[in-house]
Amino acid sequence: MIDIDISAINVSFRYKTSDDNILKEINLNINRGKFVLICGPTGSGKTSLIRTMNGLIPHFYRGKFYGYMKVKGKDTISSSPALLSETVGTVFQTPENQLFSMDVERELAFSLENLGFSKEKIKEKIEKVISITQIEKLRHRPPFQLSGGEQQKVAIASLLALDPDILVLDEPLSNLDPKTSFEILNLLKHLQSSLNKTIIISEHRMESVIPFVDEMIVINNGKIIQHDNAKSVFNSEIIYSLGLDLPPIIYWLKKKRDEGFFSGEILLNFEDQKQKLAEIFSKYTEIAEFKPNNITREKEIYEKNPNIFLKDISHSYEFSADHTKALENISCSIFPREIVAIMGPNGAGKSTLIKCISGLIKPNTGNIWIQGRNIKNSPTYKIAKNVGLMFQNPDHQLFLNSVLDEIKFSLKNLQLSDAEEKSRIEKTLRDLNLNDLSLLSPFNLSGGQRKKVSLATILCRNTNILIFDEPTIGQDAEHKKRMNNLILQAQNQNKTSIIVSHDLEFVANLATRIIILEKGKILADGNVEEIFTQSTILKRASLDKYNFTLLFKDLHKDFPWIPENILNIKQLEDLLSRCH
Repeated sequence: MIDIDISAINVSFRYKTSDDNILKEINLNINRGKFVLICGPTGSGKTSLIRTMNGLIPHFYRGKFYGYMKVKGKDTISSSPALLSETVGTVFQTPENQLFSMDVERELAFSLENLGFSKEKIKEKIEKVISITQIEKLRHRPPFQLSGGEQQKVAIASLLALDPDILVLDEPLSNLDPKTSFEILNLLKHLQSSLNKTIIISEHRMESVIPFVDEMIVINNGKIIQHDNAKSVFNSEIIYSLGLDLPPIIYWLKKKRDEGFFSGEILLNFEDQKQKLAEIFSKYTEIAEFKPNNITREKEIYEKNPNIFLKDISHSYEFSADHTKALENISCSIFPREIVAIMGPNGAGKSTLIKCISGLIKPNTGNIWIQGRNIKNSPTYKIAKNVGLMFQNPDHQLFLNSVLDEIKFSLKNLQLSDAEEKSRIEKTLRDLNLNDLSLLSPFNLSGGQRKKVSLATILCRNTNILIFDEPTIGQDAEHKKRMNNLILQAQNQNKTSIIVSHDLEFVANLATRIIILEKGKILADGNVEEIFTQSTILKRASLDKYNFTLLFKDLHKDFPWIPENILNIKQLEDLLSRCH
């Protein structure tokens, strides 16, 4: 007999502040011991579906709830979230929201103490999860002072310490570097296979997750439109019609199959994909030479004054027990028209660096010049006139009653005419496709939608320097395309854009320059091609798990005419267009 861990019968839900149902007649069964991926466009209802599984809907998030949701036979309406938490453990989309203790060790102990474990058992569980999630160095640090990726790892460790039968994770990879993402997924797969745990993940970054999942639930406009194994999902038309952030090689293989280059199934395994690509390339005639048209830094920018000049920037936090520097002797210049990606492993100092540039942190030593002016003694509000910062966690910069109010507040101190203010608001709402959300509270939106609102609050200010901290978290392919176009528009207006991101595809398609940080120091600084073809650097920076580039490095061995440094679909198409 098959055990059903989660069962939904005609589940619909409408938030108290909304006129429309966010979930519509959801029917599903998730069997014990399955690894399930929930995917869908931004705002489609993924997070709300997860909230019905742990009882936060309807007990915490109020509204109209219809139907039945059962977790291991327990009705979520008659069972409290506290009771359900013994069976269902959850990592929230914003992990910071579930961390509140004074240090990581106490955070891990808190739930165990509430469940009545002995001191010896608590210590044993803490040591185990600290080891498997590799957070020993974070043990005595306050969670609220950790980077987003480090907070994510602590939230996952807290979940693992409770050892629930069902693990539900909302965007668990969003703040993690590729190496850590791979390690977490391997750990979850081990829990599934060895302990028969049920794993449910909602995630936009599907490339990393697909090899691990047994089933996929595709949701759109609050309805489940497909529930099947991953191979069946990617060999049907539905998922390709939703504007999702699909793995680029799967999307390209689908395109080639539709064009008649091959028949049969779209393959999901790395080795199978490599073999299929080899079959396709064998039909082409070798070309003499091909150099990918990678985005490079424009020579003329060096004739101009930098928009940002950093000289010997060092910073350490007071809470650091071993006095480790978050930044150490950082010096560089960033020019107009540059699109600079700052990358590196979790805890490398990326967020600290952009907080220094935006004036939110005053570095212990060193100086920063913004458009020729030393900001050492400048108040943050003056720096903000030239520097717009989109936070990693949008909840840090949203606090008003509507999306429209948030944008208006951002323009408040710019002394614009009524006509200019109206024009900027209309343009921002239009550019980010926010018109339909303008009168809604940001806090009733999905995480991905709140991210778009936080972006709106900086774009409307029209600053010369734009900083985006993990801008693609919670975003589908359509919004990533909008983001890409907006950054290119800013480049055409001679603005500087800085992107902190673990999204290798997004960076490869957009950046003119990459700065990699490691342990607070600059490990590498160069254009995309220079950085992405240095395997040693990528490994040290925990960025060596991007399947797209790995595929072409392997294929180069059998097809020397295929460059190792193919970074995106456009370059692949350019290559094949020159072949016969």
